Amino acid sequence: MGKVEIVLNSLPMSGGDGPNSYSKNSHLQRRSASLLKETIDKLITEKLDAKTLICDSNTFRIADLGCATGPNTFFLVQDIIKSVETTLEPNSKEPEFLVFFNDLTNNDFNTLFTSLPQDRSYFAVGVPGSFYGRVLPQSSVHIVVTLAATHWLSSVPKELLDKSSKAWNKGKVHYSNAEEEVVKAYEDQFGRDMEKFLEARAQEIVSGGLLVVGMCGIPQGMPFSNLADSIMYTSMADVLIQMQSQGLISEEQLDSFNIPIYSASPEEVTALVEKNGCFNVEYMELMDPTTWLKRPMDVEDVRQWMVCIKATMGSLFINHFGEHLLDDIFNRLTARLVGLTDMVESSYREKVMLFFGLKRK
Repeated sequence: MGKVEIVLNSLPMSGGDGPNSYSKNSHLQRRSASLLKETIDKLITEKLDAKTLICDSNTFRIADLGCATGPNTFFLVQDIIKSVETTLEPNSKEPEFLVFFNDLTNNDFNTLFTSLPQDRSYFAVGVPGSFYGRVLPQSSVHIVVTLAATHWLSSVPKELLDKSSKAWNKGKVHYSNAEEEVVKAYEDQFGRDMEKFLEARAQEIVSGGLLVVGMCGIPQGMPFSNLADSIMYTSMADVLIQMQSQGLISEEQLDSFNIPIYSASPEEVTALVEKNGCFNVEYMELMDPTTWLKRPMDVEDVRQWMVCIKATMGSLFINHFGEHLLDDIFNRLTARLVGLTDMVESSYREKVMLFFGLKRK
């Protein structure tokens, strides 16, 4: 099994169950994931032959990669189990379900397992390690699902940190509004990562099994600067520049900080799947993750957005700038974005969640 380097740019969600934790502040992710419930159910009922897959052992195995600390992963797993059960004959022997919960080695698995539902209908196993390499045995799992995880790159592209490179991303924290070379560096890093991801899953998933992925997406050819997240990343850079001018962080800290997140188009992912050659594309669509919001965004929506971002990205800021500055950074960021609520509301938010389902050949 090949080794995968875990770098400090690839960090878990905020652990514990306190007021700033991911487990208490991932409700926006839960709402977005709930939009996929019907599509995932349809994929399972129409594309998965569960009866044949479990004929030898009567154990159905599911893996959630990038599970974080809960509770979203528990809702997701239970929905998948219900969908699988509906595909089986009414009088057939009920299968046992085994669920692999995977995340980085420094994920807070203690919080995850202490919050496992008491009435769960499955056996649970923790699997630490990066999903950009093998984390499960050969042909061992029937459904692999990963939501809100594969847009995280395994590392910041190294070119961004090289002062002699045209992709040196001085004064910015992302490829949004950056030089063409920076965009290309992110794109290439995503391509390398997704190739590794698909290669590993091709070995782990049984023939006829499903790989279900939800991640940040973007229509082909659309500039990232059109998106609401672009306003956030630009505001992050503005806040850090202000704090550097006040002597709170160094210029080196500012220029070496980049968010390793990439939004892919369906065409990019399809090309990578075809290059891999081990999967058939059963479903590929860009979706609106905020269809539940039936009115224009207001100031409170922006504040809640930042609460979720802090729980999601807080580890990155703590690792780079220190825990003592985390609240200051996000208080400033929230205040700045609250003042830009109308701009955020008018930005492009419709088709920015990429969902795809692949079937192992």
